[in-house]
Amino acid sequence: MIWLIKLSGAVLVGAAGFLFGAEQAAVLQRRAAFWAELANMLAQIQDAVYYRALATPCLLEELRTGNYPHLMLGECLALESYRFPAYIPPGDSAPFHPLFEQIGQVSAQELCGQMPYYIELARQNGARQEKDYRAAVRLYPQAGVCAGLMAALLLL
Repeated sequence: MIWLIKLSGAVLVGAAGFLFGAEQAAVLQRRAAFWAELANMLAQIQDAVYYRALATPCLLEELRTGNYPHLMLGECLALESYRFPAYIPPGDSAPFHPLFEQIGQVSAQELCGQMPYYIELARQNGARQEKDYRAAVRLYPQAGVCAGLMAALLLL
């Protein structure tokens, strides 16, 4: 009977490891989706500024109605003060801070001249995160199960 309890405990620890690994892979998927949405949003900003010369408050309202759930624009009071979500590493988001600080401060021509660089940078970050996610979705859950079962064996 005691072995049955130990075995069920080992299965639970293995399942917890699997879920932990799956959650780590999901974080990478969220990051990849964030970068794809950011690239699309930056292209929309470029078009809105270049073709329609939209003011910053109107632009933010238009972006809020867009399909950008990972960007969390509902919490943003102004594009100039946009803050990246906590699950985006500071090293990845740092190159974009000057861009958001400049929105509304520089001319439309200067802003549109800088946008292709930032759009490409967001796409590169998204491609890198997508590649990491594809590797992690196979590896992390299995590694979590192995770590969980190893811990269970040590406890037995």
